Amino acid sequence: MSIDFQTTDDAFDFIGSFINFERSKKQTIRDYRLDRMKGLLKHFGNPEKSLKIIHIAGSKGKGSTAMFLASALNAAGEKTGLYSSPHISDYRERISLGGNFFVNRIYIDTGSEIAEGIKTFILDDETGSSEPTTFELLTLMAFMIFKKTGCTWAVIETGIGGRLDATNVITPAASVITHIEMEHADILGNTIEKIASEKAGIIKFKTPVFSGKQIEVSASVIKDKAQIMKAPLVFLDDKIDSSDIVVTANGTKVLFKTGDERENYFNLTTIGAVQAENALLAWLVLLKLLQPDKNVKKLLIEGINRAKLPGRFEIIEKHNVPFVFDGAHTPVSIKRLLESWDRVFNRKGILIFGSVADKNPEKMAKLLSPNFDKIIISTPGTFKESYPEEVFKIFRQYSNSVRLIKDPGEAYIKALALSEGKVPILVTGSFYMVSEIRKLVVIY
Repeated sequence: MSIDFQTTDDAFDFIGSFINFERSKKQTIRDYRLDRMKGLLKHFGNPEKSLKIIHIAGSKGKGSTAMFLASALNAAGEKTGLYSSPHISDYRERISLGGNFFVNRIYIDTGSEIAEGIKTFILDDETGSSEPTTFELLTLMAFMIFKKTGCTWAVIETGIGGRLDATNVITPAASVITHIEMEHADILGNTIEKIASEKAGIIKFKTPVFSGKQIEVSASVIKDKAQIMKAPLVFLDDKIDSSDIVVTANGTKVLFKTGDERENYFNLTTIGAVQAENALLAWLVLLKLLQPDKNVKKLLIEGINRAKLPGRFEIIEKHNVPFVFDGAHTPVSIKRLLESWDRVFNRKGILIFGSVADKNPEKMAKLLSPNFDKIIISTPGTFKESYPEEVFKIFRQYSNSVRLIKDPGEAYIKALALSEGKVPILVTGSFYMVSEIRKLVVIY
């Protein structure tokens, strides 16, 4: 009996029923392998080989850089698929046409095809004895959908790391590495050098590499790997001659000059100086790969300007109160988030914070607490393990205006009441926390 899903939820529920490392807190780099992913792609006809691909790794800015690239390529007439993670409210966010969903039938039919085809996928010594993971099947689904819909380009974001990430089975037109910082130390290694080495694992032989801003240690690792692979390497700081960034509540204006170009400017929909850096990194990649003329450059800039990504300093107004949603979950990203907050609001606000178990809430609490009059600690959903009581105790060390409201719905109602219709509210600490509150703001 053949499998025929009826809804997109059916398809994604099936894929989610497999091993899901995103939910697991006990995993090591040994849990990741590429043989099984290669076997899966071969079993389904190697759909990835029909695409020109840009591959992106890094700790911060992957999603935004990927969105800028995909939006720009689509604006220039290149049908471009985007594969990114995590999603905020809908699995379809991970597999899109530059941020726009494909028709539902594509997800449903592809999910059904995978469910049927996986029956004859043979596990052996080469592919590994365990079944495919959710992320591997999502990656497979993305490549299949991009091929089916006639995409010419695909922008592919890694999950965790790079070297052994399921996406690292491709031969890209370019490799892109965004800012690297300490993250997933239990999986990738407990030093910046080790983490950078895993990220640099996406660099391919003689394939151009583009890097965002890096600290010296990360930059050195990337340089060494690029040299070994004979891959031409460009750092953002070396290529951008000048830039002037103005952040407002409506977006980010960027004046810049690249090499011998005349001055250009972005008028980004996205908010924050870090988004300007991500847009400029995307621009460098596009200049190299497309070598666009004046007219195409104009289209690329238009595409970059209109790119949007939920959960990255995203402002949604509810009952005249601005809610800011940002998935920042490391001290460095929280610091950048606060810089944007100060530029846009220049005042203290109300904070709803929730982080999952494997993060560093103490450093984030120290940074956030002085900037908010009222702080609510809540639960970032149930997808990953979290300990809101412990996070509450940590924040109490830095602020007397902290309360624990474990239920996200109640936290949302309380924050609205405290705002009195005028004080801005920030939701951060985890994309899962953003997801919990954002759906309440959007739906109700």
